[in-house]
Amino acid sequence: MPEELCGASVAPRLTSDLLPAGDKLLVTPSHSGGPSPRQFCNVLVDGDIELTVEGVWHPSGTTAEQAASKELTFETRSTDGGRFALSDDKAFTVVDCANTDYKAGKYSFEVTVSHPDGDVGGKMQRFLAAFSESYARKLPCRR
Repeated sequence: MPEELCGASVAPRLTSDLLPAGDKLLVTPSHSGGPSPRQFCNVLVDGDIELTVEGVWHPSGTTAEQAASKELTFETRSTDGGRFALSDDKAFTVVDCANTDYKAGKYSFEVTVSHPDGDVGGKMQRFLAAFSESYARKLPCRR
């Protein structure tokens, strides 16, 4: 497992907890353009997408649950005082990040596990906590 994944430093065990065993790991980052670009990153194991991370700009005041509903993910449960929104195969969090170019005050992170093995909510939350903290340092926020 790599120490850096999709542009963020993450402990390898946090990533491996979400992935099936396999021989070949491939990480493919990409992004969309436009007035509010999105960042995407797929993690493939033996050619199959097993983990996806997405980053999206949002207006100030957006919560993790609101970010989830905007991505058409419903029936989430809020954890850690609202810092995270979890479903069976997805987790969301938002960080403060003011950016006037994108008319944003928040940036959300979404992680999707393609083939969850049992209840992976806690594992997704631990991964996303570390990932979002690391990646947020690279965002073009007005500090």
